[in-house]
Amino acid sequence: MAEAGAADGLATAERLYNEAVNETPPNRTKLDDLVDLLCANPRLLYDGLFKKAHEAASIVVDVCHGTEDMHEDDNLSILTPPAAWGWTVMEETVCHAPPQELMETVYPQLALQFLELADKTFEKMDTTPAPIVRSAVQALTRFWPEIIRACVSRSSGNPVWKQMYGFMLKLADTVTLLSERSDDPALLIRLVKFLETEATIFTDAPPTGDRKHDVLSLNMLPAAHPYIFKSVLARRGVLARQQLIRLLPSGDHMLLCNTSFITAIINSIVYLMNLRPQFCEADLGRLTDWYATINSSEQTLSHLQLVIISKTLRISLLQLYTRRYMGAYSEILETTLDRIGGPEWSAWQEQQTRERERRARQQARERDQAARQQQQQQQQQQQQQKVETAEEHHSARWVPAPEEGAADMADQPAPGAGGDVSVPPPPPAVLQPGGPSTGAPGRSRTAPSMQRQRPGAGFGHKRAVRQSADDGDEDEEQQSRMLEENAKRVKLDEAMDALEPRQAEAATEPTEPAEPTEEQQRALDADKEMENGIKVVLEEVSQFRIPVMDKMTTSDRQRQVVDAVKRVIAGAERLRTFIAHKRVLEGAPLNGAAQRELPNGLTTTSGVLEDSMVMLVRLVTNCYIMFVEFKKTDSSSLDMLPAAVRKGMHGCVEDIIQSILAAPRERYSLAMILLYELWMSVVITDPELARTPDKAGNEDTVLALYLDWCGRIFDAIISHSIQTAASAAPPAPEPAPSVPAAGPSGEPAANGAGTVPAPPPPQQPQQPAMDNLVLDFLKEAPYIEPSLLSKMEACLKAPATAAVGFTTLERAIELRPTMFMAGLDILLTYSVHPDRATRVGCIRAVRKHYSAPEAVPKIEKVALASFRFGIASATKQSQEAEAKVAAIFNSDDEPAESGGQQQNGEELLAKKRAEALAIRQKARLAIEGSLVSHSELLLALSAKNMDLLAHVFDAYKSMPLPVQVATRQMITPLVKSVAAMPGRIIPVLTSFPTGAETLALRIIFLLCSEGSRVPPRDLVQAVLQMCDARGLDGNFIVFLVSGMDRAEALGRMPLLVSILNKTDGPRALVRESFMRLTTSFPGRPSVLSPTELLMALHGGVNTANIDKHVEAVAVYESMARPDGKPVFSTMLFETALKLLVEEDPVSPLMLQTADAFYRKRGGPAGTVIKLLQRLIERNVWDMDSLMLQVFVLSFQTMLPGTLALVKLLPAEALKTIVDMNQPLKTSVREYVGKMPEQTRKQYKWLIDAAPDQDAAQNTA
Repeated sequence: MAEAGAADGLATAERLYNEAVNETPPNRTKLDDLVDLLCANPRLLYDGLFKKAHEAASIVVDVCHGTEDMHEDDNLSILTPPAAWGWTVMEETVCHAPPQELMETVYPQLALQFLELADKTFEKMDTTPAPIVRSAVQALTRFWPEIIRACVSRSSGNPVWKQMYGFMLKLADTVTLLSERSDDPALLIRLVKFLETEATIFTDAPPTGDRKHDVLSLNMLPAAHPYIFKSVLARRGVLARQQLIRLLPSGDHMLLCNTSFITAIINSIVYLMNLRPQFCEADLGRLTDWYATINSSEQTLSHLQLVIISKTLRISLLQLYTRRYMGAYSEILETTLDRIGGPEWSAWQEQQTRERERRARQQARERDQAARQQQQQQQQQQQQQKVETAEEHHSARWVPAPEEGAADMADQPAPGAGGDVSVPPPPPAVLQPGGPSTGAPGRSRTAPSMQRQRPGAGFGHKRAVRQSADDGDEDEEQQSRMLEENAKRVKLDEAMDALEPRQAEAATEPTEPAEPTEEQQRALDADKEMENGIKVVLEEVSQFRIPVMDKMTTSDRQRQVVDAVKRVIAGAERLRTFIAHKRVLEGAPLNGAAQRELPNGLTTTSGVLEDSMVMLVRLVTNCYIMFVEFKKTDSSSLDMLPAAVRKGMHGCVEDIIQSILAAPRERYSLAMILLYELWMSVVITDPELARTPDKAGNEDTVLALYLDWCGRIFDAIISHSIQTAASAAPPAPEPAPSVPAAGPSGEPAANGAGTVPAPPPPQQPQQPAMDNLVLDFLKEAPYIEPSLLSKMEACLKAPATAAVGFTTLERAIELRPTMFMAGLDILLTYSVHPDRATRVGCIRAVRKHYSAPEAVPKIEKVALASFRFGIASATKQSQEAEAKVAAIFNSDDEPAESGGQQQNGEELLAKKRAEALAIRQKARLAIEGSLVSHSELLLALSAKNMDLLAHVFDAYKSMPLPVQVATRQMITPLVKSVAAMPGRIIPVLTSFPTGAETLALRIIFLLCSEGSRVPPRDLVQAVLQMCDARGLDGNFIVFLVSGMDRAEALGRMPLLVSILNKTDGPRALVRESFMRLTTSFPGRPSVLSPTELLMALHGGVNTANIDKHVEAVAVYESMARPDGKPVFSTMLFETALKLLVEEDPVSPLMLQTADAFYRKRGGPAGTVIKLLQRLIERNVWDMDSLMLQVFVLSFQTMLPGTLALVKLLPAEALKTIVDMNQPLKTSVREYVGKMPEQTRKQYKWLIDAAPDQDAAQNTA
């Protein structure tokens, strides 16, 4: 039945999977149902469903990495849902314990496939869909504690577990590094959960308290494990907790101001303090300082974000404070909550105050009630005493009969009953010797009566005296048991005595031993030879005894030193023999003995070789210590340890250091033990480090020996790490071919002239191979000279190992302050490296430590020097390119013959232009490369200290034009990083020097380039004040107009219009400003409505600027949407014109706009004629001359529709108007001539005018 049910479940699962993936797009609901089915039936995961899940997830990785030919958006949208389902299924498979029979066979292989796919996903995650990367991180987060538990419960046996642990450790390093470089909030939330898991499981849980017992902790791990080291995991826990705090947005990374991401970090930190209260004191201070920082005016968070984050933090801390096991940290939490404040904490305090008052009132009521009860008892006692006194007096007067008294006693309560505790109970019944049965002799006759008086005397009360008969019976039973045990023990001893002679005889009988194999025989011979060597050493050298120091003579001391040196020499000789037999011992372990770990942490086959090395080094250090002690007590000038002897001792241990250098990774533990042995000797003999090797006579001291070993071991470790990283690095890409530069007509230049290198293909970011061996040495070595860090340059020179170099330096100078400045010098040196990955890594490390007071002057000095060098180099390259171009055009080349035909001048000029274009393109690439590589450090520092940007402005004004272009492009990332918080860049921007206007314009554009966001108010006000104070043109306010208020926009409209010069560039800028002015934003309407904008363009018009305003109206009218339709409707023009004609004074531009409305928009002529009629009604002839000229022109343009308006004009006004325009005068005369005679009389002056006078007037 079970097999049939499993088959049905598998068929159902396959049916759901096929139905889900066959739909387009895949059916996510059915995939979720399939996950639920698998969770309810986990056995199905091992029946082929894991394979389907792995295939679904791996195909997306193959497509994104280029191994599958389906990399299209449509294909990825189809493949992503099954891949996400696959990760969910794999997560459920590896994070739940399988059946016991599959734990050692199937499960490890599935877990390894899961880890390998996660590694492939992280290799090229930039091309992998984001849901897949997030699913991988989430799966690894759940798998981390499970693999730890599995490995701890299986400390030996299958080596696959060790392989899985090492693989997971590598992936954990990758995920931790990803948390520093990713800018995807959704992914970062998963990474925060991963860091929270590491910080929780890799720290010790508190001994007591209300905790989750299923959460893994560091103190659950064994003290000794073959490959899981608690110190390594503890360090990961500390780093994870520090990384959680570091991820909170600050001045270092302003772009990660996502509310969900920040609240996730806060919840993780508070959850960690909930599980590990020992971190409350440290983490609460950092969290509170960060909270105070984000509430300052310099941060990028909006008001809504601050409200959400503040409420999250307050509620989380309040919930933590209410935990009953947080009493030890209640004072810290109260201080933090008082500092943060908020309504929740105030309400909680008020609630607690009310609760305390309620309890006080309740206690007061209880005290009152108790006092009343006590008073009532006293009153009852007094009343009872009065009654008893009265009864005594009554009994004294009357004595009852015996029969009557006996009857009354039966009705009285027992003594002590009824609350009368003053009467003592009767004594217990004392049993006399005798049997327990009724009528036994000696039994008290009063027992029945006593039992009647005390009903409870026989229950729950210990008898006062045991019966003697019981004691006798128990003693007899105990004695019989003891006799039986003694008899058995005697029989066992006799049997063992009889067995011993037979065992001895069997042991003495000769047996034929098994013949050892050839390898075992060599191992036996090697062990025997070592044993003999040790015996010879012990026999040749007398026993080492140190007599009382004060009683030793000089000769005794000298002899003591000589004996110690002999021991060193003898030990060195035997050690060489041991090393010679090392391969034999490791190649053929005796009787199959496996390699084991010694108590000192070293690993060896026989357990002798490494201990021998340690002992020999100790002999050498003891010689130095003995010599120093003798020098303190003996004032003679005799040198008991001359330089030749010290040099010989150093040579005795040369084989040890050579053995370490041959395999530094395998013998790292041995190397650290020996270095600590040497360093302890240095501390004892020369605690001030005065006898440094650079001084004469100190070349063979123990300090010189330590420094020599330290340097050589460090060299070997670096070389080994470089080889490891180089072997794991991918092959170098092929060089990009050169392509010919295009000529003026788009054709390639002739004869290959003007070729430029093709742009390199986009490089996929690669995860650096993290090798912690170098960092471990820098952290764990007892003493390191700062100059030793210069050896790290070997890692930084090669791109394949650069990540190991700058990552190690960054963490090493944090952990060892003595190496800070030396490591900083190296990072600064390589912050201008040609390789971008190396350069960026070093710059990040330098920027991280920029806040250190002792490092700021040096860092800024190097950054400025590098920046100036880059400018000088770029300027030189630009000048050389321009010189070459000038030489090309200034050359007097004769027209050359090409293909039998002579080239004319145009062809030669085209060739020169192509060559000049190629030279300039090549120079542009070189300028950008030189400028960027030498300026990135300064720009990275400017993100923290914006005052450094002033140096860029100062240098910009004297740069050649190509270098200025490259500089404007170079600062783009920096300015965009502070676009949401421009307060820090405003002081530098508003004080730019003369000549750097284009750079300031570029910065303003970048700050306002996000069209969906209103420019910050402080930026708008600062730029407007700068324009007013310095008289700048309207280019500076083009992108700021959406941040102005209505009054500011109307006041700056003439300044904005003034940039128009009948070219396309200014028109595009004005068009952009018009669009920003009339665009609404979430929560804020547009600055001006389209009608208000059109009316504003008519303000401030005069004879000098009317052309620019006409051009502005033309730009306004020509604005169109992507579909070709106009942005502003024709009805809008009509509305604006009706309002403009009523203004006082009327803008002369109004009739120009009306003409555009009529001609370009096809508006009705009646609207324009009504405008002219309204102007006549307002006595247009009394307005300024410019307005009258425009009126006459429009009147003449709208003929014959305007002739009817002649009747509205007074004679003098009509004469003035027609005299200004002869064609209009002729049309009006013709119109008047057609009027009735009675009406025509008033225009007689116009009709009688001679044609010759009109001609003369026209000529004039």
